[in-house]
Amino acid sequence: MKYVKKMAIAASVLFLALSLGLYSAERDTPAPARVKPTPAQPVTISEEESPIPKPAVRPVRATTTRTPSRRPPARQDIVRRIQPVDPHKDSVIRLEAFMVEVRLSYLHSQGAPQISQGDDFVSAEHILKLMKTTDAATVTTGAKLSLAQANKARTESTTRKALNMGTTEKRRTEYVEIGTSFTAIAEIRKEKVFAELEFEYSDAVKADEKADAIPQIVERNWGSTVCLKPGEPTLIGATHDKDTGAFLIVTANIKE
Repeated sequence: MKYVKKMAIAASVLFLALSLGLYSAERDTPAPARVKPTPAQPVTISEEESPIPKPAVRPVRATTTRTPSRRPPARQDIVRRIQPVDPHKDSVIRLEAFMVEVRLSYLHSQGAPQISQGDDFVSAEHILKLMKTTDAATVTTGAKLSLAQANKARTESTTRKALNMGTTEKRRTEYVEIGTSFTAIAEIRKEKVFAELEFEYSDAVKADEKADAIPQIVERNWGSTVCLKPGEPTLIGATHDKDTGAFLIVTANIKE
């Protein structure tokens, strides 16, 4: 009986020693180190080894779209937009020109001033007064024009006249163009007519009354830029010789 107790005690001591030894071994054993995961490396497969066919690469064409730039309007376009409408764009300008020949002696006897002398000049009123009251003033020729605003017009009345030239023994015939032409450019501004005029007159006259007298060509030409008041006759110019003066009078009217 004592033997059995000794054996039991010995077994218990042995079991206890073994248990303590195992526990101590576990504590002394170091914990395994944590290993950081290594990132996966890309695997390169050559075109020869790739099982999937690769589509053909086409060149890419780059296209550039130009956006139209908005440039500021040109100066002439701005002026055209803001230019006011001409109130006389549909108006008609009527010009009447007539040439009057006057005996200078009679003109001076009526108190008219000398031509181109002093500060006082012969006016259209002087000529018109002589035409109404005496026979010393005669209308030689005249012309009329109708033209649109800021336009040009021309009228002409000519004839071909035969002239007997030379003496009675050696007479010859020559033909010349004589007559009247009237050209004008006119524009209405501030209720007045501004005009650029050209008036030409020619005629063949005899120097005396003899039958065999040689005719002479007489020419009267005027060119002028004038301002005309509608309905008021205006003396444009004058020319004269020893006894006779020729006066050009122009009247403008506006038809709206």
